[in-house]
Amino acid sequence: MSAPRLKGRLPLVRRRQDPRRATGYRGYRGSGRPLDWWVWLVLGAVLLAAMWALWQACGAFPGVSAFFRRIAQFLSNCLAFFTGLLPIPVAELMVAGLVIGPVWGLVYVLRKGDWSALLRGACRLVCVGCAAAFLFVFLYGVHHTAPTLASQMGLEVGQYSVAQLEAFVSHAVEQANGLATQVPRDGEGTCDFGSFRQMAKQGRREYSRIKEDYAVFDRPQAGLVKRSFLGGRIMSYIDLAGYYCPWAAESTVSSDVVDTHIPFNIAHETAHALGIGPEAECNFAAWLACKDSQDPRFAYSGWLLAYIYAGNALYASDYEAWAKQYDSLCPETVHDIAVLNESLKPFEDSKVNELGSKANDALIKATGQSEGIRSYGRVVDLMLAYFSAEAE
Repeated sequence: MSAPRLKGRLPLVRRRQDPRRATGYRGYRGSGRPLDWWVWLVLGAVLLAAMWALWQACGAFPGVSAFFRRIAQFLSNCLAFFTGLLPIPVAELMVAGLVIGPVWGLVYVLRKGDWSALLRGACRLVCVGCAAAFLFVFLYGVHHTAPTLASQMGLEVGQYSVAQLEAFVSHAVEQANGLATQVPRDGEGTCDFGSFRQMAKQGRREYSRIKEDYAVFDRPQAGLVKRSFLGGRIMSYIDLAGYYCPWAAESTVSSDVVDTHIPFNIAHETAHALGIGPEAECNFAAWLACKDSQDPRFAYSGWLLAYIYAGNALYASDYEAWAKQYDSLCPETVHDIAVLNESLKPFEDSKVNELGSKANDALIKATGQSEGIRSYGRVVDLMLAYFSAEAE
């Protein structure tokens, strides 16, 4: 038996239109209505609170500090693997994006006349800044809560006499003079160290070498140090020879720095990538990595910088002793120092240089180094402690 058939057509039933669909509203889960401005501010406040709690916990409890430092080092090494695939610094691309993005957004809002979007955009920027501050502490700032490098190496840092300082400067002069004639130079006698990438690889090998003697450097290797692609001259104007970008986990050295300083700067920024925070400790680590290198470029760079830092301290303490040591420098070393001073002269009286120095000083102080940019010179205390321990 066949089923009965309905004759005719069914009447069309109109679907009731959803008012939300008519207005384009799809809720927070869709691509329609954006988050309200206050939500971004709340998220930013939560991130700042988390940053403060992390900093306080790591500073108060060594075990917590060690735990988060291990996590930070692991995540940084993973991040460095991906950012290392690009030959140019990712940090420079990030800076370009931070400049172009807000400008484009402002132009778009002004064209549309949507002032509420301008408020939301400003709040988003505040939230992004808070997120950047949290990641800075999480990926890099926690390393400043580690035990000092001197304590980990068993060095006793204390007050030293002018005689001890002069003895170290004399030793640095002797080492620099012996190496100055071994490094490659151009026709005018100026140092020409060749490929930057080759030196970056050599810097990694130097840390692999010294970790056999100093267990504190037995850490996973990070990506290669990069040379500034766009900002070399800008870095000179803001008194910056290199930097470590924790958001990209990469180290960068200025393309505007003289060759004698490149190996030392590479070693310094590599130390940051290895999880060493304080600037004086990175300078000390760079000196250890360079001073006994089989590559004359690294050895000479290490001892030349040791002379400059210790010589400046001796100059402030005993000018006559400093003049005596300066007069004992060989002509090649004197020439290299003159080239350095000449390269810095155009930027010394610049207002931009002054502002850059103040910004760098404030950033260093924010990580707990009360002396700011003057903390770089504290490497002399560490070198003298090492020199005294070696002499015993």
